[in-house]
Amino acid sequence: MTSPVNPFEPWRPREVPVPPPIHSARPWRPPPPPPVAVALEEPPVVEPVNPPPRNKRPKRPPQAKRPQPRTPLPCQRRTPIAQLTAFVVLGVLFVICLDSMGWLTSPHTPRLITLGASAGLFIGMAFNSRRGWYNRLTWMAGALALAGIAAWFVPTVHGVNLWSAYRQVEALRTLPAGDVAAFQRGAATRRTVAEDFSSFAPDLTAAEQAWLRRTVDEAIECSDHQLETDPHAALADLQRLDAELAQLEGYALVQNELKTARARAVQACVKRVRPEAGDLRAKK
Repeated sequence: MTSPVNPFEPWRPREVPVPPPIHSARPWRPPPPPPVAVALEEPPVVEPVNPPPRNKRPKRPPQAKRPQPRTPLPCQRRTPIAQLTAFVVLGVLFVICLDSMGWLTSPHTPRLITLGASAGLFIGMAFNSRRGWYNRLTWMAGALALAGIAAWFVPTVHGVNLWSAYRQVEALRTLPAGDVAAFQRGAATRRTVAEDFSSFAPDLTAAEQAWLRRTVDEAIECSDHQLETDPHAALADLQRLDAELAQLEGYALVQNELKTARARAVQACVKRVRPEAGDLRAKK
């Protein structure tokens, strides 16, 4: 049996089996068996390739680990709470010093102390670089809200605040004409507001004068309608109103108008009484 041709070395001739020579000294020994030719496997024309598995994402190459930030060493600086406390205390002390020196009005001391504390908190968070920007903005917004609350709702030494001052002006503008009792009840509070908040004094004075004029005009109009029917009742109402308004500060503004209206009422009463007096004179 001839050996196959080697596909990788086709130029080599085939091996011819030649029997080995017989040993002359030992002819009885059989010759060794011929070598077994090993058949070489023919390589495949195309090597099979396994298809990639379906529905399976390709593996990403391993990413290099990012270096973790080093933990900061404990520093010797003060903590943020201590910084905020220091700023707030300094702001309050600054306001107290200004008030003791007479540079600020004493009735507003509670309001100014609260404003100083909010200002210290705002400045402390603005310069506190150890916190995040979101946390700092939140605290700064809280400081501004505290300042607004202090400006509007924190009372003065006398117990009035800015919100109550606006309320007093608005209540006086909407006060019904002729309600003298309500006008007198709010007189003390209005004086306190005018003393603590001097900018409201002109508004309060104008509102008081407007209420007096409304009251007198309404009373005179009602008395003029009653002169023909009941002049005595009109005269009594004018005299009562004149006595009530005489106790107020702005009475001088409406005194002449009330005096003229009372004179008209007296003349109407005289006209009503004159015929009756003539009849009595005739009857002796």
